[in-house]
Amino acid sequence: MSELAPRLLPWLRSAHPQRQDLELGALTVPGAGYSNITMLGSLRWREGGQRREQPFVLRLQPSGDAIYPGHDVLRQCRVMQALAATALPVPRLLGVEPDASVLGSPFYLMAQIEGQVPNENPLYHLEGWFHDLPESLRRRYWVAGLEAAAHMARLDWRALGLGFLAEEAGLKRQLDYYHHAILWAESLAGRSYPLLHAAEHWLRVNQPHHGSRSQQDPLVFSWGDAKLGNCLFKDGELAGVLDFEQATLADPVDDLAWWLMLDDSLSRGYGVPRLAGLPSRAESIAIWERASGFQATHLEYYEVYAAWRLAFVMARIAQMFKTRGWIPEDSDMDERNGGATLLAAHAEHLNFGV
Repeated sequence: MSELAPRLLPWLRSAHPQRQDLELGALTVPGAGYSNITMLGSLRWREGGQRREQPFVLRLQPSGDAIYPGHDVLRQCRVMQALAATALPVPRLLGVEPDASVLGSPFYLMAQIEGQVPNENPLYHLEGWFHDLPESLRRRYWVAGLEAAAHMARLDWRALGLGFLAEEAGLKRQLDYYHHAILWAESLAGRSYPLLHAAEHWLRVNQPHHGSRSQQDPLVFSWGDAKLGNCLFKDGELAGVLDFEQATLADPVDDLAWWLMLDDSLSRGYGVPRLAGLPSRAESIAIWERASGFQATHLEYYEVYAAWRLAFVMARIAQMFKTRGWIPEDSDMDERNGGATLLAAHAEHLNFGV
């Protein structure tokens, strides 16, 4: 990645001409994140006779493998630009470049928010800074993140300029998207995933909405990856909300289902006890309902839908790990993971197994 710095610096100086003697710190690759090419760096410049520094995150469109087909890093950027007009603590954008000739692919820069993210590897239910917090503070963080997700359902997405998300919005379109994504993943892996297809059939047959849109729940802005692991915390407060790659317009309960399912996948999905002090499922639902103004209707269906999507994501991550030589070729991580475990449990309970 060091070869990117000499190409990035002239672009930065052009994008920020008011910053005198602008310099670029070393670019490093963080340990988390698989969807984008993500690097951390810092800008240093002189202003008012003083030296200033701004840590940043650089995200580039992947040219090779990605978790999702048709991955578009600039789509995320448009979502973040719109959310900057809200009270949500989204990272501040420092620059956007759609021209692939600069760094080899489109990219954007955003200010790095100071804080800590609950760790998923290793599981925060077992160890790590979040695990070691007092129970009262763990609860406070959980509620703050869940309320942020709930507040997204209240946003006026039309007024914010998020109408472009309507092109792919709604449950049927999302089911179609993931149907093709699964076929794409299978073609890359050279194998099939029968449980994913069985779950898709159940999801299509049991869609909770029928009739005209006026008879259905409204479409609201959906984070798309609402989870503790996409929240930054500092000094007892929520400092940032991250990763809008899968943001869309969806049923209000979609983000709640993903939040609950993801936490469950990191405990029950791996056979470990849930961390003490976190609000229960029932209490979390009540917190979300109060903050969002919606009822958690059809939650059970959307939890199956969430587990299905996570099982797909984990299959893709496993494939990418194999390609990069991080796990053995004969690893069964693509079918033995937290998402697949929950989906298999749903299949047994609802009788759609293979």
